[in-house]
Amino acid sequence: MDLGVTDQLSLRELAGLYRSKEISDVIRGMSFAELAAARASEGKGKQPDGAEGKSGSYMGESYQERLSKITDKNAANAFRQAYAMKMAGGTDYISAISKAYASGITGAMNFADAFSQYQVITHVGNANISSANWQRNDFPFWKYFRPDTSADALNDWLPTGPNPPQTRGDLQRNYGSIGPGRIAVLVPESLQQKMDADPAYARQIMAKLQEWKADYDRWDNTVAASYGMDVAEHQASKSYVFDLDENGDVRNCTVTSSGGRLTGPTKEEQELFEAEQDRKYQLRVKYIRIMEESAERHRMQEYENLRYLQNQLIMQDLQLGSGSHSLPDGSPTA
Repeated sequence: MDLGVTDQLSLRELAGLYRSKEISDVIRGMSFAELAAARASEGKGKQPDGAEGKSGSYMGESYQERLSKITDKNAANAFRQAYAMKMAGGTDYISAISKAYASGITGAMNFADAFSQYQVITHVGNANISSANWQRNDFPFWKYFRPDTSADALNDWLPTGPNPPQTRGDLQRNYGSIGPGRIAVLVPESLQQKMDADPAYARQIMAKLQEWKADYDRWDNTVAASYGMDVAEHQASKSYVFDLDENGDVRNCTVTSSGGRLTGPTKEEQELFEAEQDRKYQLRVKYIRIMEESAERHRMQEYENLRYLQNQLIMQDLQLGSGSHSLPDGSPTA
């Protein structure tokens, strides 16, 4: 699926596996009324010219712009839930955790202060990585966490062979070498120059990336919760690489967890999840069938009881009409 950022993000949204009917179980602190109001706001934030105000954006785009790029149905449902949580005010537990890890020093004008709870490294230069290369599991993004790696160091990287699985041993070791709580930011020279010349503009760029990260984490953490994971632990385990364009928008992003892999379910987890969902579905079908059969038996029993009662009334009418009477033992009277 194409979410308009990178395939690394798509891996998280493979958690489009999680079903919208289950998400209510993980939106703690969010009432039905709040959710309904948030759903309604999906259509209210749009301006006549198709643009939306800041309050209607998610990960730097309008609701419709972002949603239109999601081709997987379950991933789209996941996005709607995350968007609804944000539009409801983000007072739920998952949003609170996500925003807490996207808040740094007030008025921050650099990335280290904007994400003060992380170990941040910034590479200023002209990174130019094709989306096809960035999306590969073996793209060596982990090198951006090294201080001696320049922003353009991987511009000439070329893949060999088909895209390998995340579970490949050497990739797991490279992912795991990053560790938790780290952020690497690739900043174009032109963007850095504008921020250096205008502190107010620098603050805007910091706020923009903070909001983007909070939006992404809200989505990713909702997925984690649907798998029964501890949201706080999952959030604390992540590290990020942000590749920004000249306007400070996220061009590419890769997120890892300290478990030694890109965040998102493995193929095995997907299969287990799908098998569990199928088992639950079969149980529901079986339960409904049992209830239907029970209801049919009950209906037939009521029908038989009604026929018996009607026959008894008819017999009584016939006896009264003939003038015959019976004694308690059933023998006719004289």
